[in-house]
Amino acid sequence: MDDPNRVLLVMDGLKDFSIELLEWVLKNFTFRDCCKITILGVTPWLNIPLSAKTWSDIWSMDLEDLSILKEKTEWKNDPKYQKVHRLVDLCQQYGVVPEMRTEMGHPIRLLVVEQISSEHATLVVFDRHHDRKNIEYYAEKVPCNMVVVNDNGEVELIKKRSCMDSEVKNTPTPIAESPDAASIANCSTSIISEQLKKRLKPKSRGKHDKEMKNP
Repeated sequence: MDDPNRVLLVMDGLKDFSIELLEWVLKNFTFRDCCKITILGVTPWLNIPLSAKTWSDIWSMDLEDLSILKEKTEWKNDPKYQKVHRLVDLCQQYGVVPEMRTEMGHPIRLLVVEQISSEHATLVVFDRHHDRKNIEYYAEKVPCNMVVVNDNGEVELIKKRSCMDSEVKNTPTPIAESPDAASIANCSTSIISEQLKKRLKPKSRGKHDKEMKNP
């Protein structure tokens, strides 16, 4: 699989932003110089009260304003500032340029396909908050490789379709984490390590959560 130069992380904009998936992508893929990573929070059309829920996390913050916030002492203890600061530092460490924004629309799957096309993404990464039917739809419509976190805390690699492909293959293949994701070029589905699986899973909230085993 070619090294990606335009990466799009698609997340549920109504959920708290999680940096673990971004960190995994940065550690497991080799990026070209000045690679761009866009973190996109997608939501349906919202009224003002629901929109306010997204403002409690970093989705409402402009990464370009970080340098200004650094000069204000009162922001240094703010959880949103600390999370954004970690995000920017992490991207700088791997030499990639981050961008964060939100988009609203309906239906969500058409909105996502439009955003992937407009970004000319070479790799698309979906968090676990995406309907499986939508993922299958994206696999048919999106002309690039996709990484998907499933409900078992695993990461699936769905390779881009060629003109000869009649269907998307999804045969699970266990792999270990490595500094380069080229080792998974020959498999369409990959499973991450137990350590990362634990990091992506939320804390258990009772017997029902344990049975569901959501990541």
